[in-house]
Amino acid sequence: MGHDDADVRRPALVAAIPLIEHPLLTQHQAELADHARRLLATCTDRQHRDFVLDALRTWGHDISGLENESDIVARENYTRLRAARAWDGNWTGGSYSDDPPF
Repeated sequence: MGHDDADVRRPALVAAIPLIEHPLLTQHQAELADHARRLLATCTDRQHRDFVLDALRTWGHDISGLENESDIVARENYTRLRAARAWDGNWTGGSYSDDPPF
């Protein structure tokens, strides 16, 4: 993650985030969070930003100062989409009442 080329650092960080969840590696989350903050300062890729912001939030970091306007809009849109697709507890979506044919 210390590579000079940002095109190398970004995928390295994105690859490291799920690995850092391992109990033997969580001690390195603070260091990885520093790399994540640097990525957010320069990266415009929506998927990378969302992934990194979500990781920081999960690790208990305050991300409010790290989000840009685009991040906030994307988060709000995602929240609305999740609410619209909320599962009502019925596997059929509430419209099919017959048993499956198997």
